[in-house]
Amino acid sequence: MRWQDFDSIYEALGLDQENAAKFAPGWQASQQTYPGDIPFFLCDAFVDEVVELSGLESEALNIFRAGAAAAAASELQCRFAWHCHWRLNLAGPEEGYLPSILQAGDKKSESWNYVAFMLATLAALPKVKKYYVNRNIPLDYLRQSMRDLKIWTDTAFERYGKLVCMNQEWLYNHMLPNLFTLGRLQFQFGKWQEPIMVYQHKQSKELCFFAKGNQEVSAQGYLSGNKNEKAAFISSFRAEKKEVCGNLVNAQGRVERSMRSINLQDWEEALQIGQPVLYLHIPGGAPLRKEDCLESIKTAYEFFPKYFPEFDYKAIISSSWLFDYSLSEFMPASNIAAFQSLFHLFPKAGATDWQTRERVFADPDLPMEKVPQKSCLQKIVKQHILAGGFWHSGGAFLMAKELVK
Repeated sequence: MRWQDFDSIYEALGLDQENAAKFAPGWQASQQTYPGDIPFFLCDAFVDEVVELSGLESEALNIFRAGAAAAAASELQCRFAWHCHWRLNLAGPEEGYLPSILQAGDKKSESWNYVAFMLATLAALPKVKKYYVNRNIPLDYLRQSMRDLKIWTDTAFERYGKLVCMNQEWLYNHMLPNLFTLGRLQFQFGKWQEPIMVYQHKQSKELCFFAKGNQEVSAQGYLSGNKNEKAAFISSFRAEKKEVCGNLVNAQGRVERSMRSINLQDWEEALQIGQPVLYLHIPGGAPLRKEDCLESIKTAYEFFPKYFPEFDYKAIISSSWLFDYSLSEFMPASNIAAFQSLFHLFPKAGATDWQTRERVFADPDLPMEKVPQKSCLQKIVKQHILAGGFWHSGGAFLMAKELVK
C-alpha cells in the first residue's frame, strides 16, 4: 500500500470524500515522522496511565486496552492514529488541529475505533506533565482535569451504550493546556466578547450593564434565536463624551424596555472587547452545590495569579442553559437557583433552547410526546414548552476578585 498517498487509503479508513478532505492535510508530513513501530499512545502502559489519572473503573481499562490493541494490529490504523496525533500535537498552525473525529450517534462511525482516536488526542500527556512541572503546578490539578475523560465516557455509556469517550475535541483543551479543573468547576483562558456594555461606579463599585444597540429583543427581554419567538423591540445604546444611555440588563439577565443614562464623571467602562477573561465551564458528573462552586471560584482567584501571573484577567464569564433565570422562577429552592445567585446574569445573542433540551432530555431533537419525564426538571421544561414558553441559554459573569454572594 502506498502510505504517502492519502487518496489511496481513505476509503479503507471508512472516510467519505468530504471527511477525507478534512483529514488529508499534512498526511505526507505526518508519515515522514511515523516511528515505524506501534505508536507509544497505543501501548498498554499509556492506556493504564490514562485510565488511572482519569479515575475510570477497571472495566474501562479492559475496553480501552482492547481498542488500542485492535488499532495496533493494523498498520493502517496505526498510521492514521499517528496522523491524528501529529495534526493535534506536533504540526504547525497551517496543518495542525483536526476536525471532530467522531460525532456522537453518527451511524457512519459505528466501525471506527473510538479508543484509538481518544488516545491520539491524549498523546500530548507527557508534554503536558512537563508543562505542569515547569510551572510548578501540582500534578493533582492535572488529575482533576483528566476526570473529564470519565465524565464524557460515562455520558456516552448512558446515551449510546458505548463505554468510550465521544468528545475528544473537549479533552484536547486539557492537552494544550488551556483548561483547568479546580474542584467542581473548570476555568479556561479567554477574551471578553459579550453582547453587553459593563460600567462600574468609581466610588461605590456598583455595576450596571446595558445591551448593545440594534439587537432584537423578545417581550421577555431575551436576545432570542428561537424559532417563532418574535422580537418586541430593538435595543438602543449611545455612548457620548459625558454620558452613556441605553437599555439596561436587569438582575434576571433580561433586557429592559426602559432606558437609563449614567454620567461618565461617576462611572467608567469596566470591560472592553478583547480583554483577558476566564471562561467558566460546568462539567457534569456531580451535584451543582453552591458551596462547591463557591469554593472553586475562590480557588481560581488563588490559582491563576500564582501559576499564571502574566494572565491579568478582568472577569470570570460563563455561558450555559443553566443561566436562564426562568429556571429560578420555576425552581426557586433548587441548586440551579442557588448557583445563579453567585453571578451577574446577562442575555446571549441568538439564544435558543437547544442546549436546554440536549442537557435535560439527552436528545434535543426528541418530539415532546417522547421526552423523558422522570425528574422534576424534565417535567418543568416540557410543560413550559407546551404552554408556549421558550427556554434560552444565558450568560453570567463576575469581575475579577469580585466578592461573590
